Amino acid sequence: MLDGIFKVLGTIEKIASTIAAAFMFAIMMIVFSDVIMRYVFNRPFSWAYDLISMYLMAGVFFLVLSEAYTSRAHVSVDILQQKFSPAMIRLSEMVTCVIGIVVFSLIAYLGFLRAVDSFQSADVMAGAIPWPMWPSIGLVPFGAGLITIRLAAHLIAHLLTLATGRELIALPASHVAGETFE
Repeated sequence: MLDGIFKVLGTIEKIASTIAAAFMFAIMMIVFSDVIMRYVFNRPFSWAYDLISMYLMAGVFFLVLSEAYTSRAHVSVDILQQKFSPAMIRLSEMVTCVIGIVVFSLIAYLGFLRAVDSFQSADVMAGAIPWPMWPSIGLVPFGAGLITIRLAAHLIAHLLTLATGRELIALPASHVAGETFE
């Protein structure tokens, strides 16, 4: 069952990361076009900053949180873990998961409430184009919720690995190989 959850999460994370990559490409194209319009035609896009800062950057950040955690692309201070036994490493990973679940579930919950409120009150950004705010705000609970689910699945996998002795989730590669900082 846990494998099925990991597979579904992986699929959702790949889709979200693909959307984030499209957002990043859109940012590059908009900035490039805006520079051309500004310096060649003296007609910069009045909407570019708002679109990039409110929608595209939020999407780039929040849509890749979970996949970055899964692929261990986040910054990790693991100098102490290098001296731990595999069981202690699992316990420290479980503590990390619990703290992450608390923090990200709170962000997801409060972000969801804020997005719903923004949608119901039809909030728009003051600017050249009255962009609706709820899609941008909605990226926060989506990304935070996805990483919360991923952290919960990792917590369960680490717990079951400790309980059964059957490795359901691998330890970080640097610990398995015995690499050290020194």
